[in-house]
Amino acid sequence: MELLYVANPMCSWCWGFQPALRHLQETLPDIPLTLALGGFDPRRAERPMDDAQRARVRGHWERVHVLTGQPFAWEVLEREGFVYDTRPASKAVLVMRTLWPALALTFFHRIQERFYALGGDPTDPAVLRACAVGEFGVDGADFDRLFHDPATDAALAREWADVAAIGVSGYPTLLALGAGRAVPVTVGWCAPDGLVRRVEAARARLAA
Repeated sequence: MELLYVANPMCSWCWGFQPALRHLQETLPDIPLTLALGGFDPRRAERPMDDAQRARVRGHWERVHVLTGQPFAWEVLEREGFVYDTRPASKAVLVMRTLWPALALTFFHRIQERFYALGGDPTDPAVLRACAVGEFGVDGADFDRLFHDPATDAALAREWADVAAIGVSGYPTLLALGAGRAVPVTVGWCAPDGLVRRVEAARARLAA
């Protein structure tokens, strides 16, 4: 069995899910896990956030914070002209997955932390590049070449479309794959211990 984790680096519930996912990997390290990227409503990237959108997003963040204890840099939502565009961060993860597949999920988590906990701007390619090069040792020229390659934009669009085509409409989503079947483990946030139990149940189901 293997696990497919579908998420977006600027999804607040995925940020809330991060401790549960880490607990799962520490508890059941024998199960391979692959990260797939899902997209948000493209209309979010068309214009800066207005007051109504800020209020909606803050509401989500507050619920995640209360439920999971994950920290949030609330001042991000007051940034003038901030456009909630998830494409740059998703492209950076795709670049990392291309260059160093084993580091893709760790890099994904670091982008989340830089945004939600530290107030960084994951819509700024320079911020993403600094993270990849300065913290993960990626060659800057390699990052630039792939990040700005139209083929990377096309690959991200295909991945978002493929995720939608298999019926994933919310994040985080975790699927157990095996024996030619896919078993949903969770659609949405799940507590750490409950997540381990769900994965074990999915493994038993696929083995039956």
